[in-house]
Amino acid sequence: MGSDEPSTLIIPICQADREMVDWLLARGVDTNSRYAWDLTPISHAMLAAPLDLIDYLFSRGANHHCGQLLHWAVIRDKDDALQVVRRVVELGVPINEIKYENDPPGWSARKWFDLGTPLHRAAELGKLEIVRYLLEVGANPVKLDTKGKTPQYWAEKNKFTETALILKEAEERQLDIQC
Repeated sequence: MGSDEPSTLIIPICQADREMVDWLLARGVDTNSRYAWDLTPISHAMLAAPLDLIDYLFSRGANHHCGQLLHWAVIRDKDDALQVVRRVVELGVPINEIKYENDPPGWSARKWFDLGTPLHRAAELGKLEIVRYLLEVGANPVKLDTKGKTPQYWAEKNKFTETALILKEAEERQLDIQC
């Protein structure tokens, strides 16, 4: 699980303070230090940092396989959220992985919550363009979350009608393929 203390990189990352990020990296601060439930500095970048800083962190060794990055990117509340999601997917992050599925300490502590794939979270939040993109790149619309629910369920529950309709159509196509 890592340390209980977050990295000192988090504040300058979230404030887009590239000079301080450089200063900390020059002094050996680890871009991949993990704390709590598989959180890393780049996990926080998914939520708040500009895309150029995210790219810079990857160029400086941030590991895209740590930190549940796609799960954090889909909940990003900025205009460039889809761009960040695309960038993480292009790096090869698994798109059908349930949050913490491959992080045993995180899974053990959090499996009782409504954990799903990035598609579940995007559907729950009504992020239509992200849902469309994830489906285009192979997200599984019939995969169940830890409560046995599909992404369509979450879109419907939160009254995101257009998102639910797209997911229903994707489910039907997926089920036709499986038959």
